[in-house]
Amino acid sequence: MIDSDWLSNLKKFDRERFDSLKHLNSENRKELAAIYYFNLELANIAWNTSEAELGYLKLRWWENCINDMIGENLFGDNEYLLILSKLVAEEKLLKSDLLRLIKAREFDCSKKPFANHEQQIKYIGDTSQNLLFMGLSCLTEFNDYSLRKNLSEYFGLSLGLARFILAAGSLCQNKCYSLFLPRYSDYSTYFECKLSDHIIERISCDIDFIFNLIEMGDKELQNMGLKKKSLFVLNTVRNSLPILKEIKNSPQLIFRTKHKLSFKHKFIDKINKLVT
Repeated sequence: MIDSDWLSNLKKFDRERFDSLKHLNSENRKELAAIYYFNLELANIAWNTSEAELGYLKLRWWENCINDMIGENLFGDNEYLLILSKLVAEEKLLKSDLLRLIKAREFDCSKKPFANHEQQIKYIGDTSQNLLFMGLSCLTEFNDYSLRKNLSEYFGLSLGLARFILAAGSLCQNKCYSLFLPRYSDYSTYFECKLSDHIIERISCDIDFIFNLIEMGDKELQNMGLKKKSLFVLNTVRNSLPILKEIKNSPQLIFRTKHKLSFKHKFIDKINKLVT
């Protein structure tokens, strides 16, 4: 159940987050990678399990694993769980945040649509936003709780929303509920890779929300004097912004199964402007 080749799998299956760590020192890079890989393990449960109850059972195994995380000897030679255990012991991580991530993944196993948009936002808050908050907790530049909370909302929540939109093409082909839609007939349209007024409205509103979050985050960053390496960790979402603009102008593009993301010049220029 536990993968030994965890770093290479993180690089393969969550490349954006993996690449965002390359400017950190070796210790911090391993710490954040362990958190991100833990999330990947949980996310894979729903993808690899057809029955909801079996998925819930696997999540309970992880829940017990975290609750019993009282010493490094518990995990033998498993590197990433040893790292998580050490972070919990050092109080850089809270068990409650790890358990919150596990609880959120129950939604994936249920294979049901969101009840409302608020539930979708809460799910992203418990996953993507929570992940970034835990990651920032490992970096000394983000010792201030309020700062971590704000930045994880601006850049973690926006990343989660962006990923829902960019993955829509693959998710709808696999009949996976991702975006909240108000009518079941909208999901039928969505699964046929077609648009309805509600789908277009949902996409447009979520993209606007993403850009608003980034704008608020940038305003907070301008007065902080952070090191450039920290901005790479925060700004994983930024390389998707040009594509989100395209999708807003041409919503049918949401059904592409692959979007060519580029981590290039506009992103680097933006970081240079934010560094004081």
